Amino acid sequence: MGWSVLFAAEHAKLDVPMWSAIPFALLLLGIAVLPLISGHWWHSNRNKGIVVALVALPTVLYLLSIKEASRGASIDHLLHEVSGYTSFIILLLSLYTISGGIVVRGDIPAHPITNTGILAIGAVLANFIGTTGASMLLIRPILRINSQREHKSHVPIFFIFVVSNVGGLLTPLGDPPLFLGFLRGVDFFWTLTLWKPWILVNGALLVIFYIWDNVSYSRESVRAVLADETEVTPLTIAGFWANVFLLVGVLVAVVMLSP
Repeated sequence: MGWSVLFAAEHAKLDVPMWSAIPFALLLLGIAVLPLISGHWWHSNRNKGIVVALVALPTVLYLLSIKEASRGASIDHLLHEVSGYTSFIILLLSLYTISGGIVVRGDIPAHPITNTGILAIGAVLANFIGTTGASMLLIRPILRINSQREHKSHVPIFFIFVVSNVGGLLTPLGDPPLFLGFLRGVDFFWTLTLWKPWILVNGALLVIFYIWDNVSYSRESVRAVLADETEVTPLTIAGFWANVFLLVGVLVAVVMLSP
């Protein structure tokens, strides 16, 4: 709800206080740190809910405290942000569920060019099915393809960089802040004007990954390379046509929200 403060303050023509970014920063910090220092405690969904509730409380209180010239504090701002947040969650859940219904099976040699190609495909897909949906679709295949390799710890890290984050810049479907901006009146196709930064950042990451993966592949043992080259299963896609129409339906529904 950190973004809600910004949009609500803009709607009410208020100056956004500096502390309004603190809850969002604390939430990101908790997601990054708590699994490392208290993994067992963090595994409980109840505990995750407690953390989110505590972090969101200052934002809720602030939204309730916003005053308008014609009246005092109102719950309207909070309800307005909850409505936008609900729309965002419905979109995210839809893309996550539909993408989870498409299963890529098989195992091909984990050459650097293959891994780089998968990341590039994920960066494009993220703009249509969201970074969450693209991650859901491709993380299992890329981990399976690299299962025989010994030096592969960098693969999921770059996957998170490209597919789960910077890939989804070109449409409001790609990233949550872009969709929230779309709900506030930003034109659906405005993000397409950012194609140059998208190419620059993703291109740089893919080049760095390709070089890194080449170096790592050269360090693989003969046994690992032999296993990777011989344990091959052709790639197949299950559930594609049944779910691609649902994805198109979600895309059309989102576009129709635009004036």
